[in-house]
This record gives sequence, C-alpha cells and structure tokens, in this order.
Amino acid sequence: MKLMHPLLSRPLELGRNRVPVLAVESPQLFRQWVLDLSGQSQGEEGNWVLSCQDEVLDCGQHLLVVSDLLHLSLEDRKLHHRFQTLVHSLMWEELEVESTHLQQSIQGYLARLASQIPVPVEYEEGDAVWPLLKGLKFQPVLDGVSPLERLTQYLELYHQLMPRPCVLLVGMHLYFSRQELEQFYQMALYEKWNVLVLEPHQCPPQPQEQWCIIDHDGCELRVDSPGEIP
Repeated sequence: MKLMHPLLSRPLELGRNRVPVLAVESPQLFRQWVLDLSGQSQGEEGNWVLSCQDEVLDCGQHLLVVSDLLHLSLEDRKLHHRFQTLVHSLMWEELEVESTHLQQSIQGYLARLASQIPVPVEYEEGDAVWPLLKGLKFQPVLDGVSPLERLTQYLELYHQLMPRPCVLLVGMHLYFSRQELEQFYQMALYEKWNVLVLEPHQCPPQPQEQWCIIDHDGCELRVDSPGEIP
C-alpha cells in the first residue's frame, strides 16, 4: 500500500519490512497534514492519494487517523456500520434459528403487552432483535490494561472489520517507550498492518522504522537505516 502527496518526492510505502515514519518539522505543515488526512479519512476531498497495487483507494473507506493515542474512541460511523453488518450476518446465518425464535418471542410479547394496556399503542413489527441489542449497548469494547494493549486491540478491531485499512498514528514517540514501540512494531510487521507514524520532529530511531523527514524549509530526507539520521 502507498500514500502519496504532491509535496513528497515519491510515495510512502506501507506494509513492508519496515514501519514508515514521516517527520514534519514545520508546525504549520504538520498541523495542516494532520487536518487534511483526518478530513480525507471522513470522506472529504484532499491532496493525499492512497493506493494498493496501482488501484486508487477511497480514503473515506480505507484510511484511519488516530491523533489521540491515549483516548481511543469507538464512536466512528464506519466502525459502527461494519460492526452492525457483522452482527446481522451472524444473527441471520450462524444463529438463524435462535434469532428467529427471539424475534417471534419479542413480537409475541409486544402483542400481548399491547392487548393489556387500556390505551391505544403502536410499534414497529420489523426487526426487533437489533433494536434490542442496540438498547442494551451491544458494542465492541477495549479491555486492555495499558495504553499499548488498548491501541493494539483498537487496530485489531479495525483490521477485522474494515477492508485493507491504512492506519496513521500521530505522535507514537511522544507516548510510548522504545521497548513499547519495538513491541508494537513487531506485531504490526508480523500482522502485515499498513501503518504510518506521523511525528512533529525527529526522534531517536527504532531498527524497525524507515524515516522520511520534511525539515523546516520543506526539504525532504529519506533515511533507510537508523545510522543515517543526522
């Protein structure tokens, strides 16, 4: 998978044997790129181009931007839609008999309840199982203890529910130690996740990282090994 912008000399390649890290030293450009990528991940137009095997992908469907690594929100319409689709599939395929029985029981209960109430009532007679699950807040949850565990669970969830996601993580070096970064990178590379790290400045590099640095003057430096970083 590749991510390209007109200001870059060549695309950033994701999902290979290194995790790409894009360091943007200009605060204005860093801020603008975070806003642009966040907007495109929500379906807005922009200059970033995401592709896989020469096929241009819709950023609104495939791009996930995580700008707050300590407070991971599951209130995302794409996630909810995918989760609802998964639940419906399980309900009416794997658990068809049980779901049909529950549907009939709920409708029978509502009909009996309506007959006992001394005032006119109405209710929808369609699918009653999903509204029940929704009312009970049947939804994904992150139960990891540490921030790194929750981040890993978060990305596992997205990779299970979304097709070919590209994940942009903002400020990994600000929140995680070298040992935590190494642990995360090992899993990301093993799972072949398409992960890009965006940083506001250069950081001590990890062996699993491949850096692209945009300095304050807009000059680009590509670094293939940690020892090459000035």
